Amino acid sequence: MTLAVVYAAMFAAPGFYLPFFPVFLASLGLSPEAIGIAIGIPIGVRLLANPVAGILSDRSGRPRRFLAVLGVGGAIAFALMSLIPGTAAVLILVGLATLFWGPAFPLTDAFGQRLARERGVDYGRARLWGSVSFIAANIGLGVALEVLPPSSVVWLIAAALVLYTVSVQFLPRLKKPPAEESAKPPKLGARVLLAVFAAALVQASHAAIYTFGSVHWRASGISSSFVGFLWGAGVAAEVVVFYFATVMLRRFSPIGLILLGGASSIIRFALTALDPPQMLLVPLMMMHAFTFTATFLGMVSIAGDSGGAGAQGRAQAFSSTAVSIAMLLATFAAGPLYAHYGAYAFLGSSLIAALGCVLALIALVQPQSEGSGGKTVEPS
Repeated sequence: MTLAVVYAAMFAAPGFYLPFFPVFLASLGLSPEAIGIAIGIPIGVRLLANPVAGILSDRSGRPRRFLAVLGVGGAIAFALMSLIPGTAAVLILVGLATLFWGPAFPLTDAFGQRLARERGVDYGRARLWGSVSFIAANIGLGVALEVLPPSSVVWLIAAALVLYTVSVQFLPRLKKPPAEESAKPPKLGARVLLAVFAAALVQASHAAIYTFGSVHWRASGISSSFVGFLWGAGVAAEVVVFYFATVMLRRFSPIGLILLGGASSIIRFALTALDPPQMLLVPLMMMHAFTFTATFLGMVSIAGDSGGAGAQGRAQAFSSTAVSIAMLLATFAAGPLYAHYGAYAFLGSSLIAALGCVLALIALVQPQSEGSGGKTVEPS
């Protein structure tokens, strides 16, 4: 239950941030160019912050305390944005907030994976409350901003991170790994690397729809309310898969889940490129349950298998960084593709997912080593 509260608090913050942080920035008088820079800064900062934080967390041997520090640092930085306005100050604070806030996500997953392995905690059913909280934050703040000032956005983000900080202190204590184990890096053999890169490509196949899905549908005459319903349907389907995550991880290998996600992405985005009727978009968006969630579960599971108790932070931070790099490159490519080809840009998403499936298939026939969850065996 405590892990569920941690995830609910953590994902309330991006639930406030993603739709409404630009609204706050505009209320401060930032130019469109400055807003674009502010939204882009976290992508670059996470590429450095996540792996460094993973190393520091593992070396500290005190992951709960480290997570609390991340929460406090992020809360202070977001609160200061309202107290110290000005373009330069806000841009610096956005970078500072990301240094703390960004690594909290993979490192919380690392802690959750350890709880699943060492205490039998149902990771998926705890993680689903993050998705529920994200939806509630989207809807709740959208209504509240009718009466609250835009500055409430950063104060609510800060409040969510304070709740996160408090809740992580109630997580069960885990046995501190031996110092020599914490000094060892994760065992990232060929099988693990291929699987993580495959998952990163499948996740990156979502870049075009994340960036231009709503834009395209609105331009096609679909109402804003229905567009909002489409995204909500996708997250609702995600929640269902998280609920059954433990069952899925028993029936599918991590690489099998990545393949399921990749194959679903090929179909989902190829059909989306055909500009299907409005109602057909609903099941296509609900395929997010497989394209994102199954891929995510496979990735965190195989990363968790590659790192012992003393290397979980680095393993999850590595996989998160791989996704960030792939997503950044795919987002850059999506702009020109959509500008020239419109909805057919989503065929590029299918191609990226297909490349991910190829890597996953290669990983599937690699020998499984002790670093990937078992003793060395020959591929079958």
